[in-house]
Amino acid sequence: MRPYQPYIPQTPGEIRDQIGSMILSAPRFIDSSGYFLGQNIATEFHALTEGFGVIRKKLGEERYAKLIALAAHAKAHFGETSDDDLDGIRAGCAMLFEMEDIIDELRRGKQASATDPA
Repeated sequence: MRPYQPYIPQTPGEIRDQIGSMILSAPRFIDSSGYFLGQNIATEFHALTEGFGVIRKKLGEERYAKLIALAAHAKAHFGETSDDDLDGIRAGCAMLFEMEDIIDELRRGKQASATDPA
């Protein structure tokens, strides 16, 4: 059996989907179906941060740096949070929601520029 290789998101929409999936699987990020053996906190945050790298130019350096910092903070937070610590899980998910907001900001800006007359 091949080791688990996470999919690296390629677009802002795919990154948003990745974050949504992570919110649902917090705080351990392990696939409960058993289909993705090897999926864990390290593989999920790796996929997320690599996805940020893929769209780095679109994000701009300020957004990119903020997302990377939030991801590092969230990963550390979840690593220290027990499965039954609901307040800790909520706090970690709040960081993931903040990342979603940044991605949505980028997506809204892209939509607005596409409709602006030049």
